[in-house]
Amino acid sequence: MRKVTLKNYLTVAFGLFVLLAVNACNPSSNEKKNDASQVEAKELPGNSIYHIDGYWSDQNGDSLQLKAFAGKPVVFTMIFTHCEYACPMMVNDLKKLEALFSPEERQKFHFVMVSFDHVRDLPARLKEYAEAQELGSNWSLLHGNEDLVKELAIATDISFEFVDDGGIAHSNRKLVLDKQGVILKSFNGLGTDPELMKSVLEELF
Repeated sequence: MRKVTLKNYLTVAFGLFVLLAVNACNPSSNEKKNDASQVEAKELPGNSIYHIDGYWSDQNGDSLQLKAFAGKPVVFTMIFTHCEYACPMMVNDLKKLEALFSPEERQKFHFVMVSFDHVRDLPARLKEYAEAQELGSNWSLLHGNEDLVKELAIATDISFEFVDDGGIAHSNRKLVLDKQGVILKSFNGLGTDPELMKSVLEELF
């Protein structure tokens, strides 16, 4: 049997101490992400909708929280993909807005559309819808559970109600959020002048 000397013991002990010290000074990527999220939450204004907890799934199946959109202005609305009249017009309003900006300018803000329909509008369906509407990478379509959708609708003052024929009666409301998720301007109804929304957005660049 190999004899363990005091020198060998001290060498091993010192090595373990150095290893533990390095790990303590270099937290894992998950710890870094958690710390960053906590800092972001503390820095958000009290009236930011990004304070809403809970995870959403986007059209690519990725899980995220609303505060993931912090850092850029956001054009926000709520729709559902089986809507045959108002929602396509809402999307068209936003596409007209997008067309007023150059490809470079479009990277300075983001479109977020949340579905009212937590049952049918799963990520795969949202992806199909995004492709059919030819929506680019600066568009996020989100699916959430029933309670989360209701909470967000209340926070954004968007009303909706499921009706007997499988449809959803809802208000048509588009919002411009600042970089911290605070509602700066709302546009109600269909056929909104895209120049009006553009003027609000440009002040945030």
